[in-house]
Amino acid sequence: MRSMIKKSGVLVLVLVVMLSLTGCSLFGNGKKQYASYVKSLLDVNYKAEFTDYMKITGSTQEEAQKVYDDGITYLAEALMTAYGINDVEGSDIKSRFADLAKEIYSHASYEITETTKTDGVFQVTVTIYPIDILVITYDDVVAYIEDINGRVTAGEYNDYELEDYETEYAQGILDILTAALPNIGNKEGVTVTVTILDNGEYYYISDDDFLALDKAILITNITNEDGTTVPDAEGDTTQTDTEGTSEETTADTEAAE
Repeated sequence: MRSMIKKSGVLVLVLVVMLSLTGCSLFGNGKKQYASYVKSLLDVNYKAEFTDYMKITGSTQEEAQKVYDDGITYLAEALMTAYGINDVEGSDIKSRFADLAKEIYSHASYEITETTKTDGVFQVTVTIYPIDILVITYDDVVAYIEDINGRVTAGEYNDYELEDYETEYAQGILDILTAALPNIGNKEGVTVTVTILDNGEYYYISDDDFLALDKAILITNITNEDGTTVPDAEGDTTQTDTEGTSEETTADTEAAE
């Protein structure tokens, strides 16, 4: 079991890309509509609130649900990857991390603070109050991983089947994160400004702008007392699929119309 030693410097780095439908200019545009569109993107991805998103994009309940479900799946898988957790066939590990992801995202906090127009280009500024669960659990997770590594080295798991070991390890991480849910808070607000891309028929924000919003939702950087940042021991778990996104969402919208 020595090969199953986990990395104690683990830091979750989660970045989720949601392929979202565009807003239709036929339903109106301008400052108020653009602000509503950006808020609806956040609501559908993090709060499972679909009404405004469906109205603005012309999407169905099923399409809106899929946007939310995909985001939950990405976060659950990113958490598992970052903590070195392997799904075990026949277990409910992945579904339990999905439930955890829903709870985490339910604490998302944000507000539209400004919508401006400069040289014909509209920009929407969002103030986001980042979720702190990864910060408040960091020390406990590191201590747990160091403890379980010591037990591996001591041979405590020599008689375990790999699946049993992985399940027990995952359970420990889940216990720490779940216990912290009642203590989740939101840090000081950070502002993110996104640009509305409107061709007169439909409008949307770029993948990079959505990534900037998503990155601010959940704190993933752990800063030491000396101001340095803990390195990401598991590597960048960013999941991107930005190639041709605008064309794909345009086609979806046109088909819906």
